[in-house]
Amino acid sequence: MAPPVPTALHHTCFLVRDLEGTAQRLADSLGIGPWNIWTIAPADCRVRGEERPFSFRVALATVGGATFELIAPHGGRSVYDEHLERHGEGFHHVCLFYPSVEAVREAKAELLRQGRTMLQEGSAGDVFDFAYFEFPEIGAPIELLFLDPAQLPPPEAVITPAA
Repeated sequence: MAPPVPTALHHTCFLVRDLEGTAQRLADSLGIGPWNIWTIAPADCRVRGEERPFSFRVALATVGGATFELIAPHGGRSVYDEHLERHGEGFHHVCLFYPSVEAVREAKAELLRQGRTMLQEGSAGDVFDFAYFEFPEIGAPIELLFLDPAQLPPPEAVITPAA
């Protein structure tokens, strides 16, 4: 059976320590924005196969037809903390989008069957489900994601370019 095919390259992610400050500087320097900001605390969390609660702050901005993502660790220990400690701020992953929670879970299961290493995963029922897998052949993780934006709360903050 062929694995489910993602429907989009959803975003490119950079890890940062100062989410709001970085979003504002990018908005002011490049005119990117608005940046919508949320705190995400998945109901179900695993880091390197162990149940481990974590949360993070995320800022998203659309640029043309693509999305630019910034993530800062918020609570618990996650691969975000590990990456910042080892490599500092910068590029972390690209994300492939799947059209349903069932499709993303099937894609995750297929990568595990192939022997791929899952670094971290989180889910909130039918709102979102994601996982990062190691892809050493490109030197970065790839995220598999299902997200129903209609079920997200309004952003906690919005950052726009300075006038």
